[in-house]
Amino acid sequence: MEVQKIGQFSLYHLRMEAGADLFQGLRDFLQAEGLTHAFVLTCIGSCRRVVLAYPKTAEIPPEVERISLEGPFEINGISGDVKRVGSEIRVHLHGSVTKDGREVMGGAIGEGTEVFKMAELLIVGVK
Repeated sequence: MEVQKIGQFSLYHLRMEAGADLFQGLRDFLQAEGLTHAFVLTCIGSCRRVVLAYPKTAEIPPEVERISLEGPFEINGISGDVKRVGSEIRVHLHGSVTKDGREVMGGAIGEGTEVFKMAELLIVGVK
C-alpha cells in the first residue's frame, strides 16, 4: 500500500466547449494553472467521440484493446488524474457514457475523446 499526503490544493470548475479534445484540454489546464498534479473528481456532459480501453487478456501486464466510438454520448461520469512526469503531462481517466439513453459503455477513457456540446469537470489541483 502506498499513501501520499496531499498538502495545499485548490478546487476548480472547468468547462470545455464543443469540439474540445478532453485530453488536450486537461493538459492545457494543468499547464495554464501551473499545477503538478490534478485529480478529476467528476465530469458530466456529452461527447461526440469516445475512445475506450480495456484489458483483453488476464496476464499482467494485460494486452489492451482500444476502440473509438462515434456518438453523441451522454457522459455519466469520468474521474482520474493528470500529472507531470518529467517533461510530459500524463492523463489517466476512467468513466462511462450512455448512447441513445439506454446503452452504457465504459472503461479507461482514451486519447481522442471529443466533447460534443460541453463537458463540466470538478478538479482538485496541487501546485
